[in-house]
Amino acid sequence: MTSDSMHRRQAAVIGLLALLVRCSGDPPTGVVKRPTGMLVSNPLVSHAAPAPSRLTTSVRAAGAVGEDTMVYVALEPGTAPATGVTATVRGLASGATATTAVQDGGFDPVPVTARAGDVVEVTVRDASGAEVFRASQAVPIIRRLVVVRTDPSPGRRDQPLNGSLIIVFSEPVASASLTASAVQLSRGNTAVAGSVSLLQGSGTTVAFTPAAPLAPNTDYVLLVTTVVTDLDGDPLDAPITVTFRTGVSSTGPPASISVSPDTIQMTGGTYQLVATVRDAARNVLVGQPVTWSSSDPNGLAVSATGLVTAVATGSYDVTAASNGLTAAARVVVAAGLPATVTISPAPATVGAEGDTIKLSATVRDGRDRVITYPSMTWTSSAPTVASVAQTSGDIGPAAATVTGVSLGSATIRATAGPASGTVLVTVTTPPPAGSVTVTPASATMLVRMSKRLSASVRDANGRVLPGRPVAWSTVPASVATVDATGLVTGVDSGSAAVIATSGDVSDTTSVTVVAIHFASVVAGGGHSCGIRTDGAAYCWGDNGNGQLGDGTHVSRPIPAAVAGGLSFATLSASSYETCGLTTGRAAYCWGYNIEGQVGDSTTASSAVPVAVAGTLTLSAVVASDYHACVLTVSGAAYCWGTNWTGQLGDGSFTSSPVPVAVTGGLTFTALAVGANHTCGIASGDKPYCWGFNRDGQLGDGTRIPSAAPVAVAGGLTLSAIAAGFSQTCGVTPGGTAYCWGGGFSDTLSPTPPPPPEVVPGGLSFIAVTVGQGHACGITTLGAAYCWGFNYAGQLGDGSTTDTSTPVAVAGGLTFSALSARGANTCGFASGVAYCWGDNGSGQLGDGSTASRSVPVRVAGQP
Repeated sequence: MTSDSMHRRQAAVIGLLALLVRCSGDPPTGVVKRPTGMLVSNPLVSHAAPAPSRLTTSVRAAGAVGEDTMVYVALEPGTAPATGVTATVRGLASGATATTAVQDGGFDPVPVTARAGDVVEVTVRDASGAEVFRASQAVPIIRRLVVVRTDPSPGRRDQPLNGSLIIVFSEPVASASLTASAVQLSRGNTAVAGSVSLLQGSGTTVAFTPAAPLAPNTDYVLLVTTVVTDLDGDPLDAPITVTFRTGVSSTGPPASISVSPDTIQMTGGTYQLVATVRDAARNVLVGQPVTWSSSDPNGLAVSATGLVTAVATGSYDVTAASNGLTAAARVVVAAGLPATVTISPAPATVGAEGDTIKLSATVRDGRDRVITYPSMTWTSSAPTVASVAQTSGDIGPAAATVTGVSLGSATIRATAGPASGTVLVTVTTPPPAGSVTVTPASATMLVRMSKRLSASVRDANGRVLPGRPVAWSTVPASVATVDATGLVTGVDSGSAAVIATSGDVSDTTSVTVVAIHFASVVAGGGHSCGIRTDGAAYCWGDNGNGQLGDGTHVSRPIPAAVAGGLSFATLSASSYETCGLTTGRAAYCWGYNIEGQVGDSTTASSAVPVAVAGTLTLSAVVASDYHACVLTVSGAAYCWGTNWTGQLGDGSFTSSPVPVAVTGGLTFTALAVGANHTCGIASGDKPYCWGFNRDGQLGDGTRIPSAAPVAVAGGLTLSAIAAGFSQTCGVTPGGTAYCWGGGFSDTLSPTPPPPPEVVPGGLSFIAVTVGQGHACGITTLGAAYCWGFNYAGQLGDGSTTDTSTPVAVAGGLTFSALSARGANTCGFASGVAYCWGDNGSGQLGDGSTASRSVPVRVAGQP
């Protein structure tokens, strides 16, 4: 028996003993009885286990406890209250968590890191965040395979004639067991021919696809037998039968695509994403072609089947496309624990009597990826020969300065967590400095930002003298300052000389400091943009689709100038594209364009501004993820891009890469675009909306999409309107704010949606803006208030607590404009641009990727 096998068997025995102690009433086989409706699989080795079938929100993978194993956790439909919206699954020993959507009081299997004997806990919350259900159980050594749910469910009366039958199992099943006898369909005593297969990328979801369309208005029986086995070869716990009846309709063409999970956090290795294509009635369409792409294949690779492989830490977008439809998932690759530390240069030499040399340590995790570790300890084996001190400043703990004290040698050790590395440093007689060279020879930077310069000291023969002391200074210090490590900080616009001196020699470089005076700022979800007072546009944040407009696909946490030299009056940003209205009243867009949303008559994405097709004279332009709209000076509305839910408003469901007129002959004074719907204020201050309406975001009292403008119910008159992911808000001329739509879960009520509702709190607003699950408004006194989801600090009140009542944005700022998109918000206050909330892509523009729950100043402003 190998050592690995022995360790596995020992772990199993220990886990079994723990279970027997805790659950003395359990059968001696080690199979643990579960709480009603909660399913926890036995552990599976994580690298061999397929991905979950429908993880829809987020996964945080913790380090393995003992053997690196995963368990699959599910709730059968009806287990949790109908009010449940999200469920969090937590492995209490490993700390691993998974958050997923709840449908019909249950959820499909999600994986978490855990081993036998660990306790897994499920918490279900409603739309307000209140806990409505909690259950826990120990992870068993053995757990029989069971069926979580089927589609059609028992007793369904309207199964599409050509639809596939879906069976969701409690853990991954062996594909080899999916034979003709494993899943059977019959009509009376007659067997119905068909094929059985796993959905692409899913280990837990099986589809039976009839060979020919079923008969209308006919009873059928689906039988799942014990021929089906899990990956361990154990059969289904018991056969199941599902009786259902067909209707008269068939599945429609592809209407939507979703990627699950839509957000994951992983520490490396691989993870299987799953793309599901559905028709307009939400029926799953099996066998549709799907292509996958990564925003940065050098950091996160993705295969043709949606298997992502972590290459480097960072945040990435993975896109699935099918039949002209697209959906994206966010993948965050976090660092694992340190495994090795390498110090350079190695070996090293330093002069005695106070000469210095800088050492740097590179930390890698167990997958040989370079990581940033928050703390490091540096020691010297002989401090009387060479001393070592961690370098101060922003270099971080992975740098240290060694000072030569006396002739000899010393071993310098750097320790990061459980890993360490060493280098031998020899102390010699130091030669005199002959020259100093500063790099770079010139630099440009934003005010209030910092840039590090380096200085090379050489002897008379041109040989580098590493670690030789260098003194830094600037002239004038009113433009830029420099610290002892060469870190230059811009103070005010202008030019400054930075001087590096070592002994009797020196070198000088020129630094130009630029100050950005913003006139406006807009949030775009993963990126943000602003207009300078002279009309020049700047953008910052995620640039995977060229949405920053600087001609590259490099994401930036500080403002970067938009290419082309255009002068803009307004900007509008979304997750994947940006549009702007020039001072000459022409529209330009840039970024993602697979659906024609850039509006230049092509479907080629662009990293620089391109003119929107046509010769319209415009007064406004607004952009969403997949479509955009403009308003002419005469009040006519035109839209372009994706139109699968009628969001272009031209009376059709046909997408267009050029502007098409919104039907109905209305004259608008304002437009707003959401994820898949559009709204406007027409003559008489009357609000109209069109497009997707599943959550009631059109406000017409139905959930029916509309390809033409429909009046918002209630007879409201509005002076301002804003649209978000699935929600719309407006402000009356008297300052009362109303919102409608919302629907932050996939569970739909059979009743009509409520009419526009007054925002609570009694505040009087002049403007409102809507993101993805949160909204903000400006009061008549210029104060900013926000409400809704707050997990990334997007409400700006200094907390991450969700609230349905407006809370004041911290800081006491007086705002003239606000813009919300995704999970972040930006605002313009007293001539200064601020942002807050999610910052995973640097979209707050403060030079970092740390989320902020209070407004932070966008970099580069004086």
